[in-house]
Amino acid sequence: MESVSLQEIVRTLRAAGVRRGDVLNVHSRLFAIGAVRDAAAEEIPALYLRAFREVIGEAGTIVVPTFTTSFGRFGAPFVLETSPSEMGVFSEHVRTSPGAVRSLHPIQSLGALGHRAAELAADHPAWNVGHDTVWDRMLRQGGKFVGLGISPRRTLSFMHQAEFLACVPYLYHKVLRGEIYAGGGLVERQFLMAVRYLQYEIAYDLSRLEADLTEKSAITQRPLGGDSVWVVPLEAAFEVGMQGLRRDPYYLLQQPPSFVTGEIPCDGTTIQREGTTPKYFLV
Repeated sequence: MESVSLQEIVRTLRAAGVRRGDVLNVHSRLFAIGAVRDAAAEEIPALYLRAFREVIGEAGTIVVPTFTTSFGRFGAPFVLETSPSEMGVFSEHVRTSPGAVRSLHPIQSLGALGHRAAELAADHPAWNVGHDTVWDRMLRQGGKFVGLGISPRRTLSFMHQAEFLACVPYLYHKVLRGEIYAGGGLVERQFLMAVRYLQYEIAYDLSRLEADLTEKSAITQRPLGGDSVWVVPLEAAFEVGMQGLRRDPYYLLQQPPSFVTGEIPCDGTTIQREGTTPKYFLV
C-alpha cells in the first residue's frame, strides 16, 4: 500500500498551485492516496488539515462539502451543529474542528474553517445554489477547487452553480420539508434546492469539462501516494463550464434526458391552463 509523509503532502499542495491566503474548496478520497507514515488511521484527517494550514497560513480558508443527503432520501432530521457530514472523514474532521462554520441548508451544507469562514458560510440563503451561496461567495473570493485523490471529473460540485445559472432544463426547484434544527431550536423557514427530475434517470459526466479545462491548462495535477492532487481555479471552471453549457445544455451529463412531449419540462403551450387572461403583469 502506498504511503506519504506530512511534508510530501505539503510539497505536493504547493506544487499543484495552493498558495498562502487561498480559499480552497476541498473534496477528498484519502484512501486512494494511501496511508500517512507514522500515523494511525484515525490521525490521518488531522494531518491533512495540518498540511493545508501550513501551506495557506492563517489568512487561508478551507471549505468542504458537509452534505446530508439522508435528509432528502430518508427524511432524517438535520441538526446544523451535530448532523455528521456524509462526505468522508476529512470533511467531517473539518466540520468538527474548533472555529468551523457550517452553512445552514439541510442537504447541501458546506463547512468552512479559517480566516474567511464566517464570511463564506454564515447567514446563508435558503437555497443551495445561486446568488450569495457559499459557491457564489467562493467564486467572488477567487477560490480554488482541490481534489485529494479524486479528480474534477468525478466531484466538482461547484458546477451546480454554473448549471443553475444556465437554466438547464433537467433541474427544478424543490421545496424541502422535514425537521431542521439550529441553535437549539426548530428552524421555521422554507428551504429550497435545485434538483434533478428523477424520472428521467439523469446521470452526470464531467469528462468534457475536464478535457476542456485541461486543453486550456486550467488544471494542475501532481502525483501523491497512490493517486494525485488536482487544483482548478473556480473562475476557470465557471467560465469554461458556462461556455460548454452555452453550446450544449447537457454538457455536464452522460447523455440528454429522454424528456416526454406534453410533460414537464416539455409541457408545451400554456393557454389551456391559463385560461383567457394570462396570469402575469401587463405593462
